[in-house]
Amino acid sequence: MKKGISPLIATVLLIAFTVAVAGIISVWLTGFASTTTKTVGGQANIEIICTGGQISLSNLRFCSSGGNLTGDVSNAGTLALGNITLQILYANGTQQKFYLSLMGNLINVNTTCCGNLTISPAEKYRLNISATSGYDKIRVLTNCTAKVTDEASSTDVTPGC
Repeated sequence: MKKGISPLIATVLLIAFTVAVAGIISVWLTGFASTTTKTVGGQANIEIICTGGQISLSNLRFCSSGGNLTGDVSNAGTLALGNITLQILYANGTQQKFYLSLMGNLINVNTTCCGNLTISPAEKYRLNISATSGYDKIRVLTNCTAKVTDEASSTDVTPGC
């Protein structure tokens, strides 16, 4: 007849295993709660700060013979906005993204990376971008997440040079 471990030893092993698993779960849960709290707190700060932001696209004009889109980008809010980018969404589903930066009083356009345009409250800049016809929407985006953007449809753009 084979004998197993005694009930006392089995009970002690079960209790030790339960305490070890509870300790592991406790350490994981503490780290998870801390990381989540920091992430949510940081996002909440951005949302609160960005409530004063407002960007606007206006006076848009497309010159089909020259292949360029001109218009004004202005900050109508109370907060300086940075990392200004412009997207042109075409009816066929493609898009162009332009990173805007400032060189003197002119907006410089880069299609690959890293615009540094910051627009202070009440400032307005004129843009001139190479584009093709067939666009559906034009968007301006900022560093204030998706809350501070502006969008114009193709019907908002005046044709002509």
